[in-house]
Amino acid sequence: MSSIVGHGLAGVAVYLACNRAGDQRALWALPAFVFLVVCPDLDYLAIWWWHAQPTLRLTHTLAFALAASLLMWFLSFELRIEAVASVPFPALLLASVSHPLLDLLVGAHGLPLLWPFADRQVALPFGLLPSAGRLALGNYYLWRNLLIELGILVPLLGLLVAVARGTAPRVLVRNAVFVLPLWLAMLAWSVSLQR
Repeated sequence: MSSIVGHGLAGVAVYLACNRAGDQRALWALPAFVFLVVCPDLDYLAIWWWHAQPTLRLTHTLAFALAASLLMWFLSFELRIEAVASVPFPALLLASVSHPLLDLLVGAHGLPLLWPFADRQVALPFGLLPSAGRLALGNYYLWRNLLIELGILVPLLGLLVAVARGTAPRVLVRNAVFVLPLWLAMLAWSVSLQR
C-alpha cells in the first residue's frame, strides 16, 4: 500500500487542481478531499482493533470510491457546506479513485477494483511505488520508501496541478528539464527494490 502521506498529497493536489490558491471559502473543501483519499484505509481500524481478517477489501474498489464521492457530494448539499458543494463531482471522484490507484502502483497486493462486477484481484506485475513499510519511527525502510514515494509523486502531482491551472507549456518544459532526471532516478530506485 502507498503511505498516508502519498494519499494525502494526492488529495491536496486534486483540491489545488480545481480551486484557486487564495480562495479562503474553498479552503473548507480541503478536508473533504483529504478524507476521500484516506477513507479506504479506515478498514484498518477493524483489523487493528478487532483483528478482523477481511478476505475482500471492499474499501479498495471503484464502487466504494464512487459511493464515497457521492455521499460526500450529497452531504455537502444537505449540510449546506458550500465550499464542497461548489466542487465539481468529477474532482471528488478523482480524489477518491486516487487511493486504490496509488495502492495498485505499489504492486504488492491485488485489489478488487471491479467488485461487485468481478471478484478477480487486479494487480500490476511489478510496483512503480515502494510499499509504505511497517509504521515505526525507527524503521529505516519506512523513511527510505517515503523519500522515494515523494520523489515520484510530488513531480507528477505538481504537473497535474500546473496543467489544471493552465500553466504555459514552455514553463512546464523548462521545469521538466530540471525535475525529470531526479524523477527518473527515483523511479529507477523504486523499481530496483522490486527485485
